[in-house]
Amino acid sequence: MKQAAFLGDVHAAVRPIVSSGLLSSHPLLLQYRLQQTQAGRSGNRSREEGLDDGEPGRKDFERFQGARVPLNAWQQAAVAVGSAVGALVNPARADLVAALGETTGAPAFQNLLDRMKQSPEGREILMDRPRVISTSVGHAWDMPANTFGAAYAQFMGSRNFSPDDRPPVRFLESEELAYVATRAREVHDFWHVLFNCPTSVVGELALKMVEFQQTLLPMCFLSVVGAPWRLKPEQRSVLFGHYGPWALKAGQSATDLICIYYEKHLGEDLDGLRQKWGIIPAPPRPKKTVS
Repeated sequence: MKQAAFLGDVHAAVRPIVSSGLLSSHPLLLQYRLQQTQAGRSGNRSREEGLDDGEPGRKDFERFQGARVPLNAWQQAAVAVGSAVGALVNPARADLVAALGETTGAPAFQNLLDRMKQSPEGREILMDRPRVISTSVGHAWDMPANTFGAAYAQFMGSRNFSPDDRPPVRFLESEELAYVATRAREVHDFWHVLFNCPTSVVGELALKMVEFQQTLLPMCFLSVVGAPWRLKPEQRSVLFGHYGPWALKAGQSATDLICIYYEKHLGEDLDGLRQKWGIIPAPPRPKKTVS
């Protein structure tokens, strides 16, 4: 009887993970088929199609609500452990990294929400719920070269990045927290531009150091602590010896970055914004010495 109950709990925990598609590429889970994995998709699709593409803000955010997966404590722990292991094995899996952030970061997201509510600009963001997507930032490609928007466009274009590529929030039940998590995820590329931080593995980990000081998200800390075992000795030296001291200083120097309505500053001078917001750009990576 106890074994049957346990298997029932495991089945209940696995179902939302498989349905979410997080581990769908795992060969063992490819054999684990559940009849309900497609349930609700048609309803979500029809709701999305009923939204007006021309309306920004809240409706843009509502498009992603169908992707949210309600979890109990046991299921949340299962997703957290599975995504942590998966992200450690393959840091390029943005969906696993995102799931780890959501399942371990509710208190941190609540803290960010409270800070936004205490800031005039933060409250405006919460009211408008802007989305960093191609339809809302596309005009950045037409801005003068010295502007924040032009630097962002160059950063995205040179790497063939799209602002629409971020995975939706799935594992936070509160709509407010889900938006805060979405916002934190979507402004990440703005932070790359402001801090002039590269998108290499070492550069991403260096920015995670800054993000942890700004957000206190456990995912950022776990990324920095857990990922270096995959780095080469030279990369670890650059991360902790070169970028580490900068990240510590930069995270403390900057203003509360989650409370900035970046979309309204795209047309302003980049260097002026860095000075205004206390941004310390990352130092250039040291050149390799030839022995």
